[in-house]
Amino acid sequence: MTDSTLNPLNFLLPTGPDNRFLFRLVETCGLVSAALIPAFIVYTQLAGRFPSEVQYGTVLYLGLVAVFCLRPAFKDADGRRTMLDLALNLVLIVGASFAVVYFTDQYDDIANMREGLPNQWDLACYLVGSVVVVFGAHRAEGWLLTGVVLLAIIYLVFGHVMPGILEHRPFSMNRVLEISYGYRGIFGVALGAVVDIVLVFVILGVTLRLTGASEFFNDLALILTRGKRSGPAQCAIIASAMFGSINGSAPANVASTGILTIPMMRRAGYSGRFAGGVEATASCVGQIMPPVMGVGAFIMSDVTGIPYITIMFAAIIPAMLYLFSLSITVSLEASRLKLDPLANETPKWDRKMISRAALLIIGFGSLLTMLFSGFPATFSGLVASCIILVLAMVLPDTRLNYQNWFTLAVDSGRDGLSVLLSCAAIGIVIAAITSTGLGIKLNQEITALGDQNLLAALILAALCSIVLGMGLPTAASYLMVIFVAGPAIMELGVSKLSTHLFVFYYAVLSAITPPVALAIFAAAAIAKEKPVALALNALRLASVGFVLPIAWVYHPEIIIGADGTGILDALPYLPLLMIGIIALSAAHVGHLFRQLNMPERLVLAVGAVATLIPSMVINLAAALFILLVFANAYWGSQNVKTA
Repeated sequence: MTDSTLNPLNFLLPTGPDNRFLFRLVETCGLVSAALIPAFIVYTQLAGRFPSEVQYGTVLYLGLVAVFCLRPAFKDADGRRTMLDLALNLVLIVGASFAVVYFTDQYDDIANMREGLPNQWDLACYLVGSVVVVFGAHRAEGWLLTGVVLLAIIYLVFGHVMPGILEHRPFSMNRVLEISYGYRGIFGVALGAVVDIVLVFVILGVTLRLTGASEFFNDLALILTRGKRSGPAQCAIIASAMFGSINGSAPANVASTGILTIPMMRRAGYSGRFAGGVEATASCVGQIMPPVMGVGAFIMSDVTGIPYITIMFAAIIPAMLYLFSLSITVSLEASRLKLDPLANETPKWDRKMISRAALLIIGFGSLLTMLFSGFPATFSGLVASCIILVLAMVLPDTRLNYQNWFTLAVDSGRDGLSVLLSCAAIGIVIAAITSTGLGIKLNQEITALGDQNLLAALILAALCSIVLGMGLPTAASYLMVIFVAGPAIMELGVSKLSTHLFVFYYAVLSAITPPVALAIFAAAAIAKEKPVALALNALRLASVGFVLPIAWVYHPEIIIGADGTGILDALPYLPLLMIGIIALSAAHVGHLFRQLNMPERLVLAVGAVATLIPSMVINLAAALFILLVFANAYWGSQNVKTA
C-alpha cells in the first residue's frame, strides 16, 4: 500500500504534467466514494435502515463510482490514465446517477402500478442501469464475469429459438430490461446479501488487519507447529484457515498469508508446486470454517431462513475432516521427503503479540457472544469491529494514527468492491435462470438422473457448482448455483441444510479448479511456478474436500442438525471416515511409514471409497482392510530400519 492511499490530500498534489491534477482528483473521488460505503452502513445501523431499494441503491451507486474512478479502463504507454478513460468514466457515473436515483425515487410506483407496463423513462433507467452495472462488474472482476452476464442477457432475448431444454417462451425487449434491472435481477437477493451481510464482515476483516490482530493468526500457527517436521506446511494450513474464515476470499487470503507461508515451506524443503498448492487449498478451508465461514454462514442463513447457530454447528465436522485431511497429507509428504524442522521460526511472546492476541480473543469473543445471544449478524459484526478498535486505541502497541483511520474507511469499501459489483451483475444471471424456467428444467434433468443413479446426479450437481462458480467470488457463485442445482438435490431427498452446504462447498472449491482457478493464480505468482503444475498439487490435496459433500449425502449424521441428528449420531462413523481419509492421503502421496507400491496405493484408494458406502458392515470391513495395509506398511518400515 502506497502512501497515497493513506492520505487523501496526496492525490491532490499534481506530479508530472500539469494535466495530471485532474486525474489525481478523480482518484480522490474514488477513494472518498469507497470510504462512504462503510460510513453509510454504520450510519444505517445507528439511525435505522432505509427501504431496501434505497439501501441497496445507495451502496451500489457508491461502489460504481469508486470502481470507475479507481480502476481505469484505458492507460497510455507509461501506464497512466488517458483522457478517453476519463470521458468514459464520466459518462458511466452520470448513467449510474440517473439509473439509481430514478429507480429508488420511482420504486413504489413501479412496483405497485407499472410492473409489466414500464413507461419510456422506466425503460431508459433499466437499460442504462444494466449497462453501467455490467461495465462495473467488468472493472471489478474481468471478462469472465462479463461474459457470463452477457450470455444470460442473450439467453433472455434469443432463448425462444434455442433447442431442447434451453428453449423458453419469448420475451419482449422491454421485459428483458425489466427482468435484468428490477428486484428479480440487479436489485435482487444477491445484492441484498452483500449489502446486508458481507460488507460488514469486510469491515471486520480490515479492522483486524490494520490493528495487527490478524497477524496473530500467523504467530499462533508458528507456535502450534514449532519443532514439527511438517511445521511450515501445518502453519500455512492453520493460519490460512483462521484468517480465511474472516477474509471470505480465497485469492485475497493467498495474497495475504502466502507471502509468509509459501517461502517458509520452500525453505523447509517442499517444492514450490506443493507449497503453492498447500496455501491455495488451505485458503479455501477458511471459507468453510466456522464460526464465520467467510460470511457464508450468514448468507446461507439469510437465504434459507435457517438460524445461524444451526448452520455453524452443521459445518463443524466437515470442516474439521477437511483440515484433518490436509494435515495428514502434508505430514506424509514431509515424511516422504525426510524433512527436518526449521529452526528459529517461532515468534516470541512479547508485549506486542500479547496485545494482538487480546484484540483477537476479545473481538471474536464479543462477536460469538452476540451471535449466540440472537443479535443480527450485521449488528454483531459492527459491534465486534468497534470493540476491537476501542481496545486497539487503549493498548500501546496497536494504536491507529489518523492515516490508519482513513485507510480503514477506504479499504473497508475498496476491499468489498469485487463482491459487491459481481453479485449485482450475477443478479441478472439469477433472473435469467428463474424467469426462463431454465433452473426448473435443469432440476428436472438432475432429478430424473437421480431416480436412476443418485451418485451420478450428485456428481452432475457438483460439476454445475464448480463450473458456474469458476472465476467468481464465493458468495456470488453460491447464490447463483443454489438456484440452479439446489432444488434438484432437495428433490432427491437431501435436506435443505445439507443441500446448501453441498453447493457452498463446491463453490468454494471452484477457486482451485482449473482452468479458471483464482486462488491457484495468486499462489503461482508468489511461488513462481506454472499454474497448471500447482493446480494438480492443489487438486490432490483437496481430494477429500471434493468427496466430503457426497459423503454427507450418504452419511447425513456428519451434518449435525441436518436431519435431526446430533453429535452422538456422528461419533460411530467419524473414526471410520478418518481412517478412510488417512488411506486416501497415503494413496495419492505414495508414502505411509515407507514408500508404497502401486498395488498398495490402489488398495488404499478403493478402501477409502468403500468407507463412504451407506452400510456400516461395508464401512467396518473397509476400515479393517485399510488397517491391515497400514500394519503391513509399518512392519515393513521397521524391517528396513532393522536391516
